[in-house]
Amino acid sequence: MERAVELTRDDAPKAKLDKLDAVLAQTSTSTQDSALFAEMLSLPNDGRYPRLDLTPEQLRRKTLDALLFQLEALTHSNPVLMIVEDARWTDPTSLEVFGRVIDRMRTRPVLLIVTFRPEFEPPWIGRPHVTALTLNRLPQSDIVFLIDRLVGNKLLRASLRQDIIERTDGIPLFVEEMTKAVLETDGEGEARRTVALVPSQALAVPASLHASLMARLDRLAPAKGVAQIGAAIGREFSHALLAAVAHKPEAEMASALDRLIQAGLLFRQGLPPRATYLFKHALVQDAAYSTLLREPRRALHALIAEALEDQSVEIAESGPELLAHHCTEAGQIERAARLRGKAGQRSLERSALIEAMAQLTRALAQIAALPATPSLRAEQIKLQVALQLPSCTSRGMPRRKPRRPQSVRVC
Repeated sequence: MERAVELTRDDAPKAKLDKLDAVLAQTSTSTQDSALFAEMLSLPNDGRYPRLDLTPEQLRRKTLDALLFQLEALTHSNPVLMIVEDARWTDPTSLEVFGRVIDRMRTRPVLLIVTFRPEFEPPWIGRPHVTALTLNRLPQSDIVFLIDRLVGNKLLRASLRQDIIERTDGIPLFVEEMTKAVLETDGEGEARRTVALVPSQALAVPASLHASLMARLDRLAPAKGVAQIGAAIGREFSHALLAAVAHKPEAEMASALDRLIQAGLLFRQGLPPRATYLFKHALVQDAAYSTLLREPRRALHALIAEALEDQSVEIAESGPELLAHHCTEAGQIERAARLRGKAGQRSLERSALIEAMAQLTRALAQIAALPATPSLRAEQIKLQVALQLPSCTSRGMPRRKPRRPQSVRVC
């Protein structure tokens, strides 16, 4: 909804509501549903919508219904394509929304594509209108095609090409990264040494791929520092936040970002200063992040938390879990615990009980690791009381596998 409405941090509250109204007018959305979306997006109601006098459970149910209405309204004019990537990180409430979407798709022109790893067990598999496809490793013909596309009009010896085919074991990302690593080397000798670092049959693909990505980042020199900052922020990050944390001249930062994009490690959407960047793959982000030493990493997360608060007072209200993550990584545990507690309270207000239970439990665990103070004891009691509702309610719910609460992640 934020992307559809095109909200930006520079928008005044009235401008944000005007943008929301303009988008919802296209689907003839009722004023009550508009109020629900304003609440979901943490936008202040300036009196243009009716007051929502609802219980948390009613608020949650009506918000999910309003989301489904938006989808159905869109299908009246055009078929709809929805893509959900890396579904294993889906929070429980979003998973419920996708389940409802799939139920409604039986009679609607909607195509929903969901990608996930084998450990994720989608609850909708087995329904007659759902098709599961297993994406296997690439056959040799596809590997050759992928290599040829990457090589273009550059020269790559047949023996090196064959080594790449044999050592990457048909894993697309590995084929791509190893080919690029070879193309970026100076001379055939270095190229052969790069290939030789990878065991035959890719017996250690994650470690080898990580090493290849690290080598490519090292070759990018100054751009590596920008990649490290972006990796600490998250898989996706904004130009404005990166600039606030990096404290680099704009020209220097733009040059570094361009190098990372040209290397295929980052994707960019939009134009600076309102651009956003996305690491090509989580493994690329992990490789850049792993090069940070402990103390610089903690200092970087502290800067990110500070920049988030400086950029928008709404962050602490609408995204306390995001601040909590960076405070935790910065070693600011007491502050992180209070923010997680706030996130848990917000989830309770929306009757997102599974998320609330995970957030409150994490906050209590962080408090328990700190030296006792009267202030912390009061916070602990408040969170323990708040935890009673989701805990008691969950006892009457179907037992879930522990992986679901663990998937409530921000970065």
